[in-house]
Amino acid sequence: MLPLPPICHHEVGTVARRYTLAATKKLSEGLRSVPQRISHKNRPRRNDLDREDRLGRQEVTSQRRKHEEVAAQQEHLMKEEENSWNGPRSTWKESAPQLADHLNFVFPELHFPPEVAKRILTHGSHPSAIYGHNGALSFMGRRVMESFLLLMLHSSSALKKDHNLDEIVARTLNSYTLGEVVGSKWALGRAMRWTPSISASLLKAEADQREMLRSVGLYKVQGEAVNAVVGGVFFQFGASVAHRLFHTRVLPLLIDHGLPLAFSEDARVACKRLGGEDGKLLLLDPLTLEQVAETAS
Repeated sequence: MLPLPPICHHEVGTVARRYTLAATKKLSEGLRSVPQRISHKNRPRRNDLDREDRLGRQEVTSQRRKHEEVAAQQEHLMKEEENSWNGPRSTWKESAPQLADHLNFVFPELHFPPEVAKRILTHGSHPSAIYGHNGALSFMGRRVMESFLLLMLHSSSALKKDHNLDEIVARTLNSYTLGEVVGSKWALGRAMRWTPSISASLLKAEADQREMLRSVGLYKVQGEAVNAVVGGVFFQFGASVAHRLFHTRVLPLLIDHGLPLAFSEDARVACKRLGGEDGKLLLLDPLTLEQVAETAS
């Protein structure tokens, strides 16, 4: 028996590699011959795509419709502002010279700066109150009038031990009484900037406008404006002018409307002593006042 030739390890590796390459080539050719299967498991259906497209179009249409409604609403509000009590929004922050003209007409001796007049005649209910209203001046004027009235009551010979000063002051300086008597005398309702609780068209259609004005709070607002006028005069022109204003333009009108009868004569005497209901409010002319202010500064 002939011996087998020796096996070369190099040739064994070569044969193995050739066999592996041939098997791999055959396997790849077999895979290419089999048709590929496409999975539709996660693929969206056509109906779902159509529905998403339809919903997208509806959302766009809904948003466009909302924008159109908002634009129409803004246009409607702008038209309402032009015909409302408050006037156009663009004029709320602007200075209102007609307010100063009204106060200067009621008090010819006094010259109210436009900004002070605007603050005096702007009620907190008006939208422009965000730029300033008469709340602080009304508070100040109320305290000023209470002080002047208490000084007169304490100096009166008609004052008795059983008199309740707080009750007398509250009754005499009642806001509704001030608004109806003094505010109407000064025609503040024609110049004030405020917002009633009803629309202007409804008020015009009402037959009994006097009762309607009372119910919507006009006299209450006018009363606060009277307080603000006194506070503005005290702030702008000083205590002496405010004192004369109270005893000659305010208290005489309240003799038969709140002030107890026992003190009516004291009110008349004080008014007459200061020059009567048409007496001067300024003892010095405006130029002299300016010179005094410059000298003091």
